[in-house]
Amino acid sequence: MGGLAANGSLCAARGWVGRLDCQANADSAFGGASRYSPARMKWSELRSRFFGNLFTILSGLLGVFQVLIGHWIVVVFAGREGPGWVSGLLLAAALVAANMLAMPNLRRAARAGGWPRRISRGYMALGITSLVTGLVIAIAWLGFLPLAGLLTVLGVSGDTAFEFFRLMSSVVVFTLVAMFAWGFTGGQRLVEETRIPVDLPGLPDSLSGLRIAHISDLHIGNGLEDARLDALVERVNAMEADLIALTGDIFDFDPRHVEDGARRLGALRARLGVFAVLGNHDHYTGREYIAESLGRHAPGIQLLRGDMVRVPGETPFYLAGVDDPGADWTARGVVLQELEDLGNALPADGPVVLLIHRPEAFPQAQRLGFPLVLAGHTHGGQLALPGSGHLNLARIVTRYHRGLYRENGSTLYVNRGIGVAGPAIRFNCPREIATIELR
Repeated sequence: MGGLAANGSLCAARGWVGRLDCQANADSAFGGASRYSPARMKWSELRSRFFGNLFTILSGLLGVFQVLIGHWIVVVFAGREGPGWVSGLLLAAALVAANMLAMPNLRRAARAGGWPRRISRGYMALGITSLVTGLVIAIAWLGFLPLAGLLTVLGVSGDTAFEFFRLMSSVVVFTLVAMFAWGFTGGQRLVEETRIPVDLPGLPDSLSGLRIAHISDLHIGNGLEDARLDALVERVNAMEADLIALTGDIFDFDPRHVEDGARRLGALRARLGVFAVLGNHDHYTGREYIAESLGRHAPGIQLLRGDMVRVPGETPFYLAGVDDPGADWTARGVVLQELEDLGNALPADGPVVLLIHRPEAFPQAQRLGFPLVLAGHTHGGQLALPGSGHLNLARIVTRYHRGLYRENGSTLYVNRGIGVAGPAIRFNCPREIATIELR
């Protein structure tokens, strides 16, 4: 899901990858931008700039929140005298600068392997935990200050109010730390096999019960390689689905993993075939290189790049798929020209299942009459509040964040993904292998 948003900065940042193909114009990838109002275009531009500089922004905030956490530990939890405003501001400025300087090197180290990778992942894990914990502490202070004033008016002493704050904030902080500790260990290792029955309009009786094993967002090269990838392939094959669908982000960023990853994916087997589309991270890695490698090492995987194919069998049944444009991974209201072309050529003799990467193209797909759309991209947010999981980080990017959606006679399923983008953390959002059962 994550990545560099602006295509120009992407090309500059990834210029060392010889096989990386970049789009010359992001507007054309989304079917043009002229249909948007000036206000919407301005908002879209601001979103794109924010997410395009997300790591820089978070690096800066991290320094501030590190000081807040240190202050809370010393003053609130330990009950000692704080360093004072001037010292705190100077320390925050130093940490902001240090984090912003370190981040580019840490991101490169994350893909280097060995100890550099372990150090980078440890730093990022601590950084994410610090960002969320620091934000919660800041909110707690903002809520406590007016409450303390109210309690003083009601005759409650300042010491009593502060003790109450210390107790409640300690519960929250240690709960957060425990949640993140689980997310980086057991939580991110969980893989859930889900079964999703889907009523497909016009499905012939002979196709009722057909099962599609749907996997997405493998991000090969970011922790899913070698024996772990082999184990995934074996697990998917063991499900004995009628066909297998991969909905993009097969690879992460690093082209060094493409050849071996494609070779291992070549072991995927299904009675009616294995089909795939490319995601935004495949674009960053080099989509032509990926397509070439899959064709050479995994000829059993049929890559759908603006294609519609009839699935082998006596009864007409079709799969269609398009490349992700790559640019602006947070874009809303996506309109893809390749998808428009496919929609204008829908066959009349059988149903079509559409494979796309980003679910924001679903409104276009339903307008064109695709009855079932399988997508990924969001990872289900990776971090979700306890409960149904629908309160998660992906909601910032799209309303189609995880699970099943039905609108205007069309159905969308958004897979939570089998890999991770960035740090290997999942909380209340297990990795997913979905079985879509048509009826």
